[in-house]
Amino acid sequence: MAAVTTSPLRPALVDYAEELRPPVLSDYLLAAATVVLLGLGLLMVYSTTGVVAGERFGDSLYYAKRHAVAVLLGLFLGAIATRLPLKVVRQISPWCLPITIFLLALPMIPGLGDNAGGATRWVSIGGMRFQPGEISKLTFVLFMAGFLARHEHKLQSFKQGIMMPLLLLAPVAVLYLVKPDFGSAAVLTLVVVVMIACAGARLTYLAGIGVLLTAGAAALVVTSPYRMSRIVSFLSPFSDAQGKGYQLIQSLIAIGSGEVNGVGIGASQQKLFFLPAAHTDFIFAVISEELGFAGALFVIAVFSVVLWRGLEIASRWADDTFCFSLALGLTLLIVLPAFLNMGVTTGLLPTKGMVLPLVAYGGSSLIASLFGIGLLLGLARHFQRTVR
Repeated sequence: MAAVTTSPLRPALVDYAEELRPPVLSDYLLAAATVVLLGLGLLMVYSTTGVVAGERFGDSLYYAKRHAVAVLLGLFLGAIATRLPLKVVRQISPWCLPITIFLLALPMIPGLGDNAGGATRWVSIGGMRFQPGEISKLTFVLFMAGFLARHEHKLQSFKQGIMMPLLLLAPVAVLYLVKPDFGSAAVLTLVVVVMIACAGARLTYLAGIGVLLTAGAAALVVTSPYRMSRIVSFLSPFSDAQGKGYQLIQSLIAIGSGEVNGVGIGASQQKLFFLPAAHTDFIFAVISEELGFAGALFVIAVFSVVLWRGLEIASRWADDTFCFSLALGLTLLIVLPAFLNMGVTTGLLPTKGMVLPLVAYGGSSLIASLFGIGLLLGLARHFQRTVR
């Protein structure tokens, strides 16, 4: 009887088939919270842009359709992220630092960079316009998770646990600042510091670095008239009600008008050419006006679910520094900007251009967030497979 020959590719194909096996959704609460935020976003983007889009483009659905396309693309890429083999994700992490720097440098290339509102954060290629900085935050968190895993036995030392991660972060933060994009630099720095702390670095070292970073951030504000004016308008918006304080005042009016139950979907008055960036940076103000205090609390609760499930996924991988750090970083990349955005909208924090993730209009942020959610769901699925 002839011997049965086995292809050398067979083991690899079997392993890959195992990676693709169910469950498709490994964390139903995280998936459900994401879908709720996406649905709310589609509704509120149409509500905040219908009138403006009708006047500017003759199509009240102009922004809503573009947002829907970004949602579909983000869901598609997020679905791919859930099925990425964990081994591949680990292997590509070292390459994510040069990818991050390359992406951040793209807007500075003549002919590619697109300046808007005094900032060069966008790139236009073949009719497509996107923000590489949103993707860069994702790639750098992936890189940092790999770095912390490769040096996990040396994280108690100052050099490997504190100095090296921050030195690697420095050029990335500088590239954000020169755009300028102080908000993204601050968010990424906070996320990385938390990742370093939770991976095992000495807290005493981190406390000292925290003081230096805070002093550096204060120096950046004081030495920049633009940033300083934002601090002044935050502390006293009515002192320049028609200038720097205008946006915050209109936001507070919108929130106050909503009272407990809101004025109703589509009935906001502030979005009608009063509140700037109503569909992006200040969409939470319109949510508060149309859905009231109850609606605002609901949004906070849904983002709290995302935080809870993300931290839960991270805790499952407590014995694997790479997976733990990646899950933690991805969770913070979504939740931290969300709570900062809501703080800005309600006047608790100085005004800073930062969209509400998964809800506000902005394709680059939306797609990057959904890819991050996909990676989180993938980590949850991989853990389920290891314990079966």
